[in-house]
Amino acid sequence: MNRSIIALAIAFATLAIVTPTPALAQQPTPAEMTKAKAAFAAGKKLFDAGDFAEAAAKFKESYKLSKNPVLLYNIGFANEKAGQDDIALFYYRKFLTDAPADAAQRGEVTDKVAELELKFRGGATPTPTPTPGPTVTTPTPTPTRTEPIKIKPAGTYKEADFQHQAVDTAPPKKPLDITAFVPEDSGWTVTLNYRTAGEGKFTSKEMKWRYKELVGRVPAQKMLGESMQYYIEVKDQSGATVAKAGKSTSPNLVTLEPGASPRFYPDFTDEGTVVTPQETVGDDTEEDPLTGKKKTPKKIAVVPGDDGTELEPTPTGGQGLTTPGSKKFKIAKWSATGTAGGMILLSVIFNVQAGNFATALEDESSACGAPPCGSFDDYNKGLQSSGQLRETLSNVTLVVGIGATAVAGYFWYKELTSKKPNTERMSGRKPAAPVASWTVVPTVGDGANGFMGAAAAGRF
Repeated sequence: MNRSIIALAIAFATLAIVTPTPALAQQPTPAEMTKAKAAFAAGKKLFDAGDFAEAAAKFKESYKLSKNPVLLYNIGFANEKAGQDDIALFYYRKFLTDAPADAAQRGEVTDKVAELELKFRGGATPTPTPTPGPTVTTPTPTPTRTEPIKIKPAGTYKEADFQHQAVDTAPPKKPLDITAFVPEDSGWTVTLNYRTAGEGKFTSKEMKWRYKELVGRVPAQKMLGESMQYYIEVKDQSGATVAKAGKSTSPNLVTLEPGASPRFYPDFTDEGTVVTPQETVGDDTEEDPLTGKKKTPKKIAVVPGDDGTELEPTPTGGQGLTTPGSKKFKIAKWSATGTAGGMILLSVIFNVQAGNFATALEDESSACGAPPCGSFDDYNKGLQSSGQLRETLSNVTLVVGIGATAVAGYFWYKELTSKKPNTERMSGRKPAAPVASWTVVPTVGDGANGFMGAAAAGRF
């Protein structure tokens, strides 16, 4: 007990000055630190009174507020004292990953992880616990259960029996293992749903047992860009939803940072499972939390990479204005095309109107006989002014239309000559050669009165 009290005191002292670590997204505010200290004090009081489960909850609250990784030891130790060894193992492992390398409890936690892993393996030689640094990628067989589990009736366990530690950061181009805890005899089905930012639909897979925890792997080809999203659903034997960690309209957001610590088990594999994007139901029809709009899924080529090896990003169109396949590229392409067509059409219309005014002026000048037989009155001046205005508008819109045609031609050329990652690149077909042409056709006007114009037509 003395050892635990000393450890608790050390963690309490570190709350005063939060040690910056790569796992911290931002420093806690003074108000959060005040609440964190209060939660820690309450947890210590509960721990001293022997209420270890409630103490663990308070330590966890303090950790969420302060982001102090040393508190992970307190959460794990309180859960271990409460008999929740599987949950304790989870927090001990997280401590080894997130806590400073010179943390006073690191040696003790390393021994505890080895002890608990030995216990869960039934006496087998434990695998060395990973420490911060490069992840060992030599796989070992995932242990299998040797004794059948007798499933208890639905309703035996409640939502509080589901545990999940949300993941905030992970490295790109590496698989990500999402973990959760449920009673082994609950008979619950735990499903991980994930997607890359920008995808409209989630990919679903059932989480699998690894010792005393459930693991769902997000493959490396989904760990691209700046972030990915996930949520977890728990259902009992009757299919009723028992618990959730996030949901489709407000999923957990994982920021992909190159310097983040890898989060996957080398001895865990997804062999034998086939993962395909599935339509989500219920609140999946609501607006996408990223854009506020309903979105359709993008097709991404499935490539190997669940073994922990880094992947080069599969070309999916990118996000740049000049990157074929991106949303910005499509908007620019069709905007330029629409502008070109609209301006050229307006140029033709204004040119025809200018010609009509020229014809009307000619008819007016010869209405009394051989010109000049009448005066150039205000009506004739109006016809001339209107015709000149239409001529100017025709010339301006023609110039704008030709410029927009050139811009649209650039975007269409880029798209037609770019490599298609999911079709042409994989099948070996060459992209079709671009076909583009435009023609300027002069229209006949009255040169003597200064009326002239041109029409342009483009074909892609």
